[in-house]
Amino acid sequence: MIRPGGNILLAAGLALAFVLAGTANGLHAEPIAVRAAPIPLYPDRPAERRAGALIYRGGLLLTSGDGRFGGLSDLGVSADGSEILAISDGSHWLRARLSYGESGDLTGLGSAEIAPMLDVAGKRMRGKDGDAEGLALERPNDLYGPIVVSFERNVRLWRYDLAKGLSARPVNIPLGDWVKPLRENSQLEAVTLVKPDTLLVLAESRVGPEDIRAAFEAYPGKARASTRTLSVVPRDPFSVTGAANAPDGGIFLLERRYSLMGGVGMELRHVDPNELKEGARIEGEVLANLSFQDSNIDNMEGIAVRHGTTGETLLYIISDDNFSPLQRTLLLMFELKR
Repeated sequence: MIRPGGNILLAAGLALAFVLAGTANGLHAEPIAVRAAPIPLYPDRPAERRAGALIYRGGLLLTSGDGRFGGLSDLGVSADGSEILAISDGSHWLRARLSYGESGDLTGLGSAEIAPMLDVAGKRMRGKDGDAEGLALERPNDLYGPIVVSFERNVRLWRYDLAKGLSARPVNIPLGDWVKPLRENSQLEAVTLVKPDTLLVLAESRVGPEDIRAAFEAYPGKARASTRTLSVVPRDPFSVTGAANAPDGGIFLLERRYSLMGGVGMELRHVDPNELKEGARIEGEVLANLSFQDSNIDNMEGIAVRHGTTGETLLYIISDDNFSPLQRTLLLMFELKR
């Protein structure tokens, strides 16, 4: 016999057991200890903040003893800048809270949590099948709604509805045949929603002797992809690693230089909205160019944009440490100041 209220207690107990089982299997978000140390942009000139058309507004060196941390390849930021959501090429989500000083400069990160990115069957991805590289928010600065993620290796676009939590299952977004020649880890590197029904998807490397390949893809995805191709004029030895919408309707292109001879570098381009057309060879304008030799940068791969309290354009740029002890995870904030 069940005493009065016993059925409620039983249901609550079963629900709790289900949640605990999910957590034990590592399918739900878990707290993760991440240390954040403020860093200057230029180690030898800590008072200097100018980088081309950008003003440095604070940056953090992020470290953790947890082996799941690292490989952060793109991010989104909330409208008020209080929170970020990042993806890793180790197929994890990372959420964290940001803090700022009296001047509004970035000073800290805390309350971090991590969760595995699931596949369409609701299972954890393994190895390079989960090589997540690009992130696009369906609604500007909304980290709790639909989100598009691009993947390398097993090339695809998936849409996650994070209103269902970080354990949401994705649905596939069809891609055009332009991706078929892409190889290895130089495939889909960046994605951004340029119109409510149009994704701009960019590869890291070239297909053919000249331009970096890109395409407009229908969004939400239809039964058959609706693809219109364009390309990016390369700026050797840089490769495209991230893209984000600019306030004027154009885009920001984040690029990375990584070579034995040239070392590590970061470049940021702005592309005017009039350049974003089918068949175009987009070139844009270089806003900033930074080198590892004299500045605190690394393998900078992800970019997100928001407006500050006075309407200023703020850019957040994150690095992928490739889970290597020789590289660093950096989160840098800049203000666009032409």
